[in-house]
Amino acid sequence: MKHSVYSSFLFVLLLFSTQITLAQTNTPTAPDKPMSLEESIRFAVENNPNLKSVTLQERATEAQIKEVKTQGLPQINGTGQYNYNFALVEQLLPGEIVGQPGELIPVQFGVANTITGNLQLQQLLFSKSYFTGIKAAQKSQELTKLNTFKTMEDLVYNVAQAYMQLQITEKQKEILNANMDRIDQLIKIAEIQFEEGLIKKINVTQLKVNRMNLLSEKQSLEIGKIQQLNLLKMYMGLTPQSELTIEIENNEEMEEPNTEYLLVEELSINQNSNLRLLNKQMEIKALELENVNAGYFPSLSASVQYGWQGQTNGLFSGDEEDKIQGSNIGIIGLSLNVPIFDSFRKKHQAQQVRVAQNQLSFDRQNLVNSIQMEFDNATQTLKQNRTLIETQKENMNLAEELYEVTRLSYQEGVAPLTELLDAETSLKEAQTNYLTSLLQLNLAELDFMKSSGQLAELIRSAENAK
Repeated sequence: MKHSVYSSFLFVLLLFSTQITLAQTNTPTAPDKPMSLEESIRFAVENNPNLKSVTLQERATEAQIKEVKTQGLPQINGTGQYNYNFALVEQLLPGEIVGQPGELIPVQFGVANTITGNLQLQQLLFSKSYFTGIKAAQKSQELTKLNTFKTMEDLVYNVAQAYMQLQITEKQKEILNANMDRIDQLIKIAEIQFEEGLIKKINVTQLKVNRMNLLSEKQSLEIGKIQQLNLLKMYMGLTPQSELTIEIENNEEMEEPNTEYLLVEELSINQNSNLRLLNKQMEIKALELENVNAGYFPSLSASVQYGWQGQTNGLFSGDEEDKIQGSNIGIIGLSLNVPIFDSFRKKHQAQQVRVAQNQLSFDRQNLVNSIQMEFDNATQTLKQNRTLIETQKENMNLAEELYEVTRLSYQEGVAPLTELLDAETSLKEAQTNYLTSLLQLNLAELDFMKSSGQLAELIRSAENAK
């Protein structure tokens, strides 16, 4: 397994169109064949429930933007009203009107039944708060998309990390199986030598104890593999009961380390997803302050109202005198709202927003420092692991040579069993150290890609290429 494969070709899969199937709610099924890293990441992006949930928020944000825009579109409302005036108001009129001078005559006004129907059209003509609200809604949509992208970036990172760990675990299993085969052969030879009186029974027993230790180590490794595989299944949206196998690269591919690295050597801080999210939050806060200040501006709207009103004293009477008499109502108007004094409410609102802006500014400064620190640490870790892998590779080769020489010497009766067991222990340690270094190098490359911004840049470039 060339330990630059992941850094050089990790995101070839993203050149393919990846579509998140939001309508799918049932548990997906993994393919029957072993899956490559590229296929695993693509499968996870398409089926991870958390990513689907975050993606659905984009739809909700789109609906919110449309909702805000409707406030500036024509609004039509229809109303209807029926009133039964069971006690009509009386008005005192001078008696001179009816020939009774000097008296006040009570007279009822109105009729017992009134029916009214209206249709009203309203249109906002000017509102600074409205236009600011649209810009804020659009920024919220951009924030939601950035959050989706950040979730996808984390998912790709986690799947790649789990996949790498499984690859190393499989290599450790292969080494353990090879060691088991070697010690089985030694046990057979030792049993023959014991029967011929060349060695003692304790020598055979010691070999068998070593075999049991290897067997226990293999069982522990199997448990670790199950746990790692379940973690990968979770990232891919599969249940723990699902069948999943990954491609295992052959041993020839891990023979010679590849020194060609396609990693960037500088920090692309503007590609950092966390920083982009924080910058977008700062933009939204600026619009929030603008919206508060927009409350000082007047707003203007127009309306058109048309209706009909009918009146009668006897609604269900058949008499001619109780026939409903109606008239049309038509009104065209402008409404101007000019804020004059709100007891400093908007002033205090603006103060709160400015405090939040200052907090975000300090958060951004701290985040930039944190990003720089992570990049510097990742750079140093990567350099150290590149050097260490070469040392561990050479050490493993020397341990293999030492073991072969000692094994031949033991079979010829020149070397004691203790030397062979020591050589075997050294070989196993050297092999384990090499695989550990290989995993650390893979993870260091992955961490470097994420901290430098290259991981986000590759995903973003692939998305734009769809």
